[in-house]
Amino acid sequence: MKKTALIILSAAALSISTAVQARDMLKYVKSDEEYDYGSEYVYVACEKLTGKIIPLSIGPLDGYSYAYLPGDGEIEIKKIKPVVFSDISMEWGGDLNINELSARGVFTGFEDGTFQKDRVLTRAEMAAIFSRMFDVTPKDGNSSFSDISSSDWFCGYVNALSELGVYVQDENFNPDNPATREQLIQMTFRMLSELGYIEKNDDYDFSMYPDFNDVSDFAKSGYNGLLSNKYNVIYDMIENDFMDTADDEFYLLPQKPVTRYECAQFLYMFIRNFTDNNAPAIRIESAPDIEIPILDGSTSTYDITKNIYSQFYQNYGNYPDFPQAHSKTSNSYKRLIDKEVDMIFVPDPSDDIKNYAEEKGVELQYIPIAYEAMIFFTSDQNKANNITTHQLQDIYIANAINNWKEMDGDNAELVAFCRNNDSGSHAQMEKFILNGSEINEAIKKEHTSWLMSSILTEVDDYNKEHPGKYAIGYSLYYYYYNIQSILGPLNLKLLNIDDVEPTEENIKNGTYPYTTNYYAVIRNEDNPKVDAFAKLMQGDFGKEIVKISGFGVID
Repeated sequence: MKKTALIILSAAALSISTAVQARDMLKYVKSDEEYDYGSEYVYVACEKLTGKIIPLSIGPLDGYSYAYLPGDGEIEIKKIKPVVFSDISMEWGGDLNINELSARGVFTGFEDGTFQKDRVLTRAEMAAIFSRMFDVTPKDGNSSFSDISSSDWFCGYVNALSELGVYVQDENFNPDNPATREQLIQMTFRMLSELGYIEKNDDYDFSMYPDFNDVSDFAKSGYNGLLSNKYNVIYDMIENDFMDTADDEFYLLPQKPVTRYECAQFLYMFIRNFTDNNAPAIRIESAPDIEIPILDGSTSTYDITKNIYSQFYQNYGNYPDFPQAHSKTSNSYKRLIDKEVDMIFVPDPSDDIKNYAEEKGVELQYIPIAYEAMIFFTSDQNKANNITTHQLQDIYIANAINNWKEMDGDNAELVAFCRNNDSGSHAQMEKFILNGSEINEAIKKEHTSWLMSSILTEVDDYNKEHPGKYAIGYSLYYYYYNIQSILGPLNLKLLNIDDVEPTEENIKNGTYPYTTNYYAVIRNEDNPKVDAFAKLMQGDFGKEIVKISGFGVID
C-alpha cells in the first residue's frame, strides 16, 4: 500500500563563518518557562522598545527565546492568542504551524473566517506572505513588471522583494499563477543570500531524489544552497512498506503548486532551522569554572566531546571551537602531536603513531577514562559462538582458516573483513592479534572497510547476499552497540573469545581477554588549562560524561 506524506527535510552543516555572522543579529532573552505546545497561546518575540512583533523568532526553547533583530535593539517575549479559524480545529492547541504564523501576522484568513489549508497560493499571495515573514516593508511606486499596476494590492510587496533580489526582473510577474515549490525554495535562498546567511554552497548529493533533474535551472542553486546550509526543503515521501523504511521513495516535485498549509509548514520549519543554525552558544551557569581545551578524537568517542560541550553551553553546536566531527583515531593523534589540538579521546595508538610521536620528540600522557574492548562479530545465523586468539591469528595473518566448521560452526566458507591500517580498530588488532605481523594482503585487498560503521554494515550485507558463507569482522564493544541506534538493528552477533563472553561485566572485571580503555590523551608538557581539564575528566564530571555517552565508567 502506498502512502504519500509531506515531509520537511534538513541536511548538511552550516559553515562557522556564516553562523557567527548570523548570531550577531540573533538576539536572545532568558525565559523562566518552557513552551507549552498544548496551550491556547503562542509565544512571540517583540522589539522591546516598540512592541512590534518579530516574525523570525521562536521560543522559549530550553529556557531561551530568540529573534532576528539587526542593530542594538532588545527583545521581549509576549503570549499571543493565535487567530481561530473556523476550519481549523483548536483541540490540543490547534495546528502548530498555522498558530505560530498567524500569531506573527505572516498568514491571515479569509473574510468568512476560514484558513483554507488546501488552497493553492498565487504568486501575488506568496509575495505578501514572504514579505511579512521577513519583515520587508512594502515599497510604493510603479512596478518594473508590465502586468503589475501600482494600484494592485500586492505591488508594494513585489517591488520590495525585487529590490532585494528575491525576484529577478522579467517582463511579466504573472501574479495570478500558482506559486510552485521550486519558486518558494529559490525565494528563500535568495533572501538568505541577501541577508548574508548563505556562504557555504557545497555540491549537495541529490541521489535520494530521482526527480532532481526536473528542477528548473533557475532553482537548482536554491535547493543546493538550502540543503548544504542546513535549511529545509519540501518533498513528498511514498511509504511502500510501513515496517521497512528502506523502500521509502522521495520526490521533490518542484513544479507542484504550494498550498497554504505547505507554505506554513515550510516557513515554520525554516524558523526552527534558522534558530538551530544561528543561535549563539550561551555558557550554562552551572558549568565547571574552567575552559574547554581544543578537543578531537576517534569516530567512536565523538559523543564524549558533544556531551562535554552540552554541559558547558546552551546551543553548544554553534560554539566556534566545537568540532563538527572528530578527525578519527590516527589523524587526531597526529593533530595532538603537531599541537593543533590539546586533548583527544581515543583508544590505543597504532605502532605508526608511536613512531610518529617519537620522530617529533613528543611524549604523550594517557589518562584512562572509559572501559572498552575489541570484539569480533559474525552473522547471527552462524552456529559458531566461540573463537580463539590462535584461530584469529590463523585467519588474519596466515589466511589459513576458510571454513567455520573449524570453530564448531556450519560447513560454510569464512570470509574475513578488516579495517584500514590507520584506524583505531587496526591499532587494537596490533595490540591483541597481530604481534608485529601484518594482516594478510589477500584480506586487505578484498575486504577492507574504510569507515568504522561500514565494517558492520558490510559484514551484515555480505552475509545476506552470499548464502552458504559467513563473514567475520571486528570493532569496539560500546561503539558496536551505540551505533545501532543510528544504523538500526543488524543481523550480527558477538563471538566469545577463548570461551569468555564479551559482556560489560567481563570487560569491567578484566576477564574478557581483549579489554582496553578509551583515553584522554594530552602532550606531557606544562599547560595549566589542559591539566585542569584532564583533572576534571578524571573526577565525577568525567565519569558522568562517560556514562551518558554510553561507555563503561572506570570506578
